[in-house]
Amino acid sequence: MHFKTVLALAAAGLAGQAVAGPHHHQHGVRHVHDKRAIVTELVTVTNWVTVTVTGHSPTGTRRQFYSNTRKAKKVKPTPSSQAAPVPPPPASVAPAPAPTTIITRARPPPAVVNTPEPVPAPAPAPAPVPAPAPAPAPKGQRLGAGLAYNNPNLLQKFLESGTKIGWTYNWGQRDDSGTGLPFIPTLWGLKLDFPQVWPANAQRAIDSGSPCLFSFNEPDHETQANLSPEVAAAKHKELMNPFQGKARIGSPSITNSGSPTQGIEWMKKFFAACNGGCAVDFVNIHIYGFDVDTFLAHLIKVNELFKKPVWITEFGLNGSDEEISQQLKTIIDAIENDPKYAFVEAYSYFMVEEGIMVKGNQPSRYGKTFAYGG
Repeated sequence: MHFKTVLALAAAGLAGQAVAGPHHHQHGVRHVHDKRAIVTELVTVTNWVTVTVTGHSPTGTRRQFYSNTRKAKKVKPTPSSQAAPVPPPPASVAPAPAPTTIITRARPPPAVVNTPEPVPAPAPAPAPVPAPAPAPAPKGQRLGAGLAYNNPNLLQKFLESGTKIGWTYNWGQRDDSGTGLPFIPTLWGLKLDFPQVWPANAQRAIDSGSPCLFSFNEPDHETQANLSPEVAAAKHKELMNPFQGKARIGSPSITNSGSPTQGIEWMKKFFAACNGGCAVDFVNIHIYGFDVDTFLAHLIKVNELFKKPVWITEFGLNGSDEEISQQLKTIIDAIENDPKYAFVEAYSYFMVEEGIMVKGNQPSRYGKTFAYGG
């Protein structure tokens, strides 16, 4: 099936925030809405307006969700203010010395004969107190279901009693969710001044409790970060490696395209270019257009190839609302309850937006399934 997708990108400046870059929607249903992803209070806001028009299939009934069907016009960069200085870390408090046990020898009883009393052996010198070991890097954790969003006003209906939501992200570097949940900032790419403001924003997020950091957004796709594996590896080392041990670091996110220059093949070349030098704690993937069996098989393939935990930070399914809901139940049950998929640490459906996971300012049929399991 062929698709024609027009992605119109309109830039509008607003001091104090920035765009996280263009992003795609579920193809197969026409959507027209603002795509706002806030990166930071230090950059400029850019509003992305997406218009998606599907082509015609032989049957006219099947919807597809592929992340490699988008075309985009270039965005004219806008100036941004300088990154605010990172506040100095709190003064470290010297650890209390570990208690030292001094072993002394008991004085012997008096001798029966009148002989000089033996002098007790001197007590051994206290054992030196070892220097404190460096803090270990954060270990893996299952954050489970997360909300991918642009409009924070749509989130609260997914966070009521019984919710399974455990984290949020917005393709940007600044948390505006207002949820109090762990927020994962995204470097996104090398466009505009994203790399310049990233160090300060990433540290600010970590200081606020962010447990993880996302690297580049679909560098294997021409309308997203659009980077070669070699450039992505070099820049990942430069911009992500400094946070190793402070937060868990994700690989660049990849599409599920089977092209030799995209998807898994791109990721293979990325790790080859890293040559063991890239800080990566989990692999970040996006999946569109797969049925349930193919979806689950893809997860296992990624894990077996790269030997790392997996985060699915975007995915979309085919069918009616009820069909998507049923597929979600199967996928989530496998991820959360089948030990075979224990390597999947987190997942987020694309996306909290009117017409997708929201209908009439309420969670849609499958939005409820995603957040509440029914």
